[in-house]
Amino acid sequence: MHLACAKDDLRPIMACIYFKNGFAYATDGYILARNRIDECSTLQECDIQALDGKLLHANFFKDMLKYDDILISDEGIECHKGDEKAFFYFSQFTKFPDVDKVLQEALNLPAVPMPQISFDTRLLLKLSKALYGFDKCTATFKGTNNPIVFDSIEDCGSIGIMIPYKS
Repeated sequence: MHLACAKDDLRPIMACIYFKNGFAYATDGYILARNRIDECSTLQECDIQALDGKLLHANFFKDMLKYDDILISDEGIECHKGDEKAFFYFSQFTKFPDVDKVLQEALNLPAVPMPQISFDTRLLLKLSKALYGFDKCTATFKGTNNPIVFDSIEDCGSIGIMIPYKS
């Protein structure tokens, strides 16, 4: 997930992973990744609900993956591995981009035959790494300057969109 986040100071909120309704979202403005939390983690339903509406910086998320156990509180996530312990605070940002709306708008666009489309292959690799269970997918082209929707062929809730390259 952390790979799909932005890494620039002009959009600091997009350096976070957003948790909402059992999903984790990440975007850098060019790609958007959505994963079902219960499919890509061992978290219990009560922990997933505790994450709802929270934002966690991508670097914290990446570091958190090194630990065996986590405890979720209102302020952040406490992680444990043996004698090692760390605490990662949730971001104080309050307004994440409306990723549900962006995703729904992309899904609602009709599929169209495309003779040719240009895109940055690095974004495709980044999206592939950010999505859980995404070894095989179906790409649906929504038009020349519209997003490309990537649905996993596997039976999982991961979905991604990528903005075409405009020269």
